[in-house]
Amino acid sequence: MPSMIVWAATAAAVGVLVYLRTRLRRVTRLPLPPGPPREPVIGHLRAIPPTNRAVIFHEWAKTYGDVMYLEVLGNPMIVLNTEQVAVDLLNKRSAIYSDRPQFTLYEMIGWSTTLSLMPYGKRFNVHRQLHNAYLNRTKCREYRPMQTLEARTLAKNLLESAPDKYNKLVNRFSTGVISQIVAGHRICSDDDPYMQTTEALHASLGRSGVPGTTSLDYFPFLRYLPAWFPGFPYSSIAQECRPRLQRLYDFPMETVQRQMDLGVAKPCFLSTYLEVLKENPDEMSSHDVKWAGAAMFGSTIWSTVTVFILAMLLHPECQVKGQQEIDAVVGQTRLPGFDDRESLPFVECIMEEVLRWQPPTELGVPHRLMEDDVYEGMFLPKGSTVFANLRAMSLDERTYSTPRSFTPERFLPQPGGRGEPHFASVYGFGRRICSGQHLADQSLWIAIASILSTCTISNAHDADGNPIVPKAGMSDGVSSHPNDFPFQVSYRDARVEGLLADSMLE
Repeated sequence: MPSMIVWAATAAAVGVLVYLRTRLRRVTRLPLPPGPPREPVIGHLRAIPPTNRAVIFHEWAKTYGDVMYLEVLGNPMIVLNTEQVAVDLLNKRSAIYSDRPQFTLYEMIGWSTTLSLMPYGKRFNVHRQLHNAYLNRTKCREYRPMQTLEARTLAKNLLESAPDKYNKLVNRFSTGVISQIVAGHRICSDDDPYMQTTEALHASLGRSGVPGTTSLDYFPFLRYLPAWFPGFPYSSIAQECRPRLQRLYDFPMETVQRQMDLGVAKPCFLSTYLEVLKENPDEMSSHDVKWAGAAMFGSTIWSTVTVFILAMLLHPECQVKGQQEIDAVVGQTRLPGFDDRESLPFVECIMEEVLRWQPPTELGVPHRLMEDDVYEGMFLPKGSTVFANLRAMSLDERTYSTPRSFTPERFLPQPGGRGEPHFASVYGFGRRICSGQHLADQSLWIAIASILSTCTISNAHDADGNPIVPKAGMSDGVSSHPNDFPFQVSYRDARVEGLLADSMLE
């Protein structure tokens, strides 16, 4: 009898092995997704453009399809060019699409410990839970009074400052919201240490390129070249960025810890979890708390507010229509607040169109496929770097008519609008969806409503008095933002100054 059991078990094992081997052969015989012709050994190394990749991949997709295959030196890359395929793979199969590739430059900088870039696993889940506790939809409602005050302060500062200060003020709004949540600290001046740190970090990271597409991602050994080596600036970028990032890690934690020791710390993310660490040190480490807090400063709110300003400059008719809607709902004696949001559908459409028109992360942060997969008869190999091409999704003519135009009405129901869907993909997919999406949504809406209700955004003028009309160009990096452009901000009317002053006292 035992021999029969052994024989049966052996036969079953052999059968399983034969099945798996047959299946593997069948799977690997399936075609890879289509893509441009590739050269021997180097693959698409020379074909992939150095800049503007998202738009070029979108153009390629018109020939090669919604799921596109690229390869560089044997490293497979999958580009997803429509929302539907991204949902099918990154959402519905998130268990195998939630990892990150190795980002060599970000490891050199020290940024790979942040939630958006760290590998999928236990530590990722710890950081995700830390963020969710402070950034979930319900918790974010508590931040509305603070966000309203910061948005009105932004409008007031824009109206009272010289044009060369505008970009700094927008960053101050974005950073100021995060610093209050993370460290209980309100920014009141341009030389605030949080401002200095985030500005320096943004400037440095702007030189780092899109993760997963730089030559350092293809040739990791380049990290060992000295900083002076011509044509490969990675060591110098890392030397410049790392101390700035380390300060962003250390300064908030050290400051809040000192305040707690003195008994003057305000309730915030860091003070809450430093107390948790005292009671339950096994749940997480101080590094987890520090890194999770610093990751929140990676917000793209500042970029998106700048896109809004650019859109109003290029489309003044949208600015006027939004202002008229606010006046009709709010009247002349107060400023809009979150309670008015449902009554301001066109203002909502302006915000949604800002996110669709120029997404802040055009190629997203790439995912990594953790095991072989098959999709619609195509073989997707394990280890592939998977890009969700948000720019292509925002330009998809099957979803959005005249997609390159800035048309807020597209989201209004018919017959007044086109009934097109909001661009939900802007916050990413699956288990990697942006943990700060609810906070970003609130911050962006109240900033737009506050600026529209109080300011008129108009063209700057050259030396001859001619209006300067900027182009809608975006930077090419991990976070896209409009290239610098001149503009002017002025009071809508005489009552605004008094309304802003009164709102500071509420």
